[in-house]
Amino acid sequence: MAVGEDVPELDPHSLQSFANLQIYEAMFRRDPQEYGKFLPALAESVDVSEDGLVYTLNLREGVVFHDGTPFDADAVVFNLERQAYPDNPYHQGGQNWAGWALGNPGLVTGIEAVDPLTVRLTLSEPILDFDFILADEQAGFGMISPAVIMADPEGFGQNPVGAGTGAFMFEERVTGDRVTLVRNPNYWDEGKPYLDSWILRTIPDPGSRLLALKEGDIQMFDVSGPEIAQLSGDPDVELITVPPLFGSFIAFDYNDPIAGDPLVRRAISQAIDAQSIVSTLSPFAEVTPNFGLFPGMPGHRTDIEWYGYDPAAARATLAEAGYPDGVDLTLSFSTPPVGLNHQLLAQAIQGQMQEAGFRVTLAQVDGPTMFQSGFGPPGREEYPFQMALNVAGSDGDSFAMLGGWTSRSNYASKNPAFMELFEQMNGAVDPELRLQVFGEMQQQLYDDVAYIPIAHTEVVRAASTNVRGLDTAAFHFHNVWLEE
Repeated sequence: MAVGEDVPELDPHSLQSFANLQIYEAMFRRDPQEYGKFLPALAESVDVSEDGLVYTLNLREGVVFHDGTPFDADAVVFNLERQAYPDNPYHQGGQNWAGWALGNPGLVTGIEAVDPLTVRLTLSEPILDFDFILADEQAGFGMISPAVIMADPEGFGQNPVGAGTGAFMFEERVTGDRVTLVRNPNYWDEGKPYLDSWILRTIPDPGSRLLALKEGDIQMFDVSGPEIAQLSGDPDVELITVPPLFGSFIAFDYNDPIAGDPLVRRAISQAIDAQSIVSTLSPFAEVTPNFGLFPGMPGHRTDIEWYGYDPAAARATLAEAGYPDGVDLTLSFSTPPVGLNHQLLAQAIQGQMQEAGFRVTLAQVDGPTMFQSGFGPPGREEYPFQMALNVAGSDGDSFAMLGGWTSRSNYASKNPAFMELFEQMNGAVDPELRLQVFGEMQQQLYDDVAYIPIAHTEVVRAASTNVRGLDTAAFHFHNVWLEE
C-alpha cells in the first residue's frame, strides 16, 4: 500500500497511521458490514452500568504481545493509566482526537484490574460514543506492550519491535520510504493473517503512485479525482468506495482579528461555490451542509440551508465587516491520506475567494502538523493557522475539534454557549436529549459560521483486482489475501 506522506511515529497514543492499525488492536473492531456495530477483538464483551459511568471489560484469553509478554488486565491498566494520569512516568495523553476522553483531567476516576481478564474503568461523567473509542486503535485503546514502553519510553514509536498484539509485527522502518511489517505467527485469530508481509510505502507524487499500482509494485492506494478518472475502466484495477467517513472543512483562528470576525467568515462562505469545485475533484463527494454530523447520521439537521454562493453578497458582507477594498488571508492546507485532494481544493478556493475581493495566500504544511492543529497536548490552546483546510470524521469529530479538552480551537472559549452545549452532549445518557442537543449545536455552529464545511466524501481506494478480503470499515488487513 502507498501513501503520500512519510509515516509518523508508530505510537497509537500519539499519532495516526495505517501501519498502527495493523500493529495494534483495541477492545473491539468496527463491523465492516454495519455502521455502529462492533465485533470482539481484545475484549470478548463489555458491561456498562446504567448511568454510563462504569465499563467492565471482559478480555480475550490467550493473547500475547509481539514480544511474547501476556496481554492481560495489568497490561490494559498500564496503557490506560499512561494516558489518563499526567503524573504517570510514561504519560502520553491528549495527543489525538479522543484525548478529550481518556486524557481529560478528572474524567477517569478509576482503572482497576479486577482479575487477570477483567478491567473496570470508572468515569466521572458519561462520554459520548465511548463504544467508538473502545473500537479505535488510535483513540486511546490501542494496546502496547508495557515492557516495550518501559524499555524505551521516548523512542519506541520509531522502532516498535514487539509492541502490539495485531496481525502484523513491526520489522523495519526506512524514513521517507517504507514501513515493513511481517506476519504474526502467534496471532489469536487462528490461521490469520494470510499475508506474509505488509508494506506501507511513501510515494509523495500521485502520478508515481498510480504508475506503481499499474506496474504491480504496490497493490493499493487512496485516490482522488484525477487518479479516479485515469483508473476508471482499467480491467486490472478495482475502485473500492468506503461510506463517507471524512469531510473537508475550513477552520479558523478565532483570536485572529480578521478570521475571528463572523462577518468575514460569512463573506468567505458566500464566496465559495463548493458544488462547482467538488464536482471537478471527485464523483464520490457530496456537498450537503453538515455542521458536526454528516447526512444520514442520527441527529443531522436537514433544515439548515447553505449561506449560498453569491460573490456580490460576499463583497457586500466584507465591506460591512470593514474591508471595502478586500483583505489579505492565508489558507493553510496539507494532503490528507483520505478524502479530497486538498492542494487542488485550496487552489480552487483561492481563485473563487479572490473574485470576491479576498487576497489569499496558500501555505502547505505536513500532515502531522495539520492533524495536531485540531488536537494537541495540554497547554497548546492557540490555533496555529489563520484559516486552514482540515478533515473530520463522521463520529462527531467536528464537535470534539471545537470543544473537546484537547481541542486547539479557541472557538469554545469565545462562545461559552457552545461549550455548555458540548458538555450537555457529552454527558447526555438519554438518546432523545442527545439528539435535541445535537440540533442546538448545529444551529449554533451555523449561526456563528464556526467553520465552513466544503464536502463529505467516500474514501476511494484503488486496488489490484487480485486483492481479496479487504475490510473497508477500519482498514484492517488480517483477512486480506492475494489471489493467484
